[in-house]
Amino acid sequence: MLFSELQAKHVAAWNEKDAIRRDELLKTIYADDIKMYDRELILEGLKAVSDFVGKLIAEDPAYKFSVVKPIDPLQNSARLYGKIETSGGVLNSMDFFVIENGKVAHLYAFLEPAQ
Repeated sequence: MLFSELQAKHVAAWNEKDAIRRDELLKTIYADDIKMYDRELILEGLKAVSDFVGKLIAEDPAYKFSVVKPIDPLQNSARLYGKIETSGGVLNSMDFFVIENGKVAHLYAFLEPAQ
């Protein structure tokens, strides 16, 4: 997998309002049994991740995810720094990807309020 493709499709998927298009994007970069972790939850599987993104978008009309630094690959992993705009303020994000068999198998999402 090209890391630039991962960045582009990850950002597009996390902003995609249409569930069918979002699912198609996610299938190209995430393993079917992906696990996503943050401080409050663990999501398992493509459907769970897609549903979570859909809920974020539906519940907050101000929601928008964007990149602040290009993806930074390291062996079978990469990190991506971004920001998330919400009606409650801006969050800084760092997504850490672990890649197995050409797709993201684990996604660790680190969030903190922007200063």
